[in-house]
Amino acid sequence: MTTKKRLNSKRKGNSAELELSKLLTEHFDLTFSRVGVASGARVKNTKLPEHAIGVMTGDLIVPSGFRFCVECKAVNTEIDLLAPSAQFDRWLLQVTDDASSIGRLPMLCWKRHRRGWIAAVPSIMFGNEGNLPEYYTLYREWLVCQLDALLEVDDPKFWFIDETER
Repeated sequence: MTTKKRLNSKRKGNSAELELSKLLTEHFDLTFSRVGVASGARVKNTKLPEHAIGVMTGDLIVPSGFRFCVECKAVNTEIDLLAPSAQFDRWLLQVTDDASSIGRLPMLCWKRHRRGWIAAVPSIMFGNEGNLPEYYTLYREWLVCQLDALLEVDDPKFWFIDETER
């Protein structure tokens, strides 16, 4: 029984990663794709060139200059974001560690069963500029909102590193 549950969970995770990569590809008109084998989990334990580690860390391969390391979750669980959550904290720690190891910002995307995508990014990304999504919550130092609402942030500097900063 445990094997079947694990296989279904893996399939659900792979499906969510594929769905997210297609959604981002369509939105930005740039190629996002799944990392593949065990996502970015095994990268830290292999001897790859530094540029390959940067590409293979996180759950999605992102376009050059994209600010975020993307972690994708597809877990059918209810998490109350108005109270501390050990599971959500683990996810945020995972994406934060991955992102900092490659010099990107963390972005957690969580597909909730029959309820759509949620995204979490560091709240510092919004500063005092007032380009906040219409509906959001703050969870510790993270801004959490519907992914669709986050994608409405149309400032390219929010999403991409300015070529002069590289």
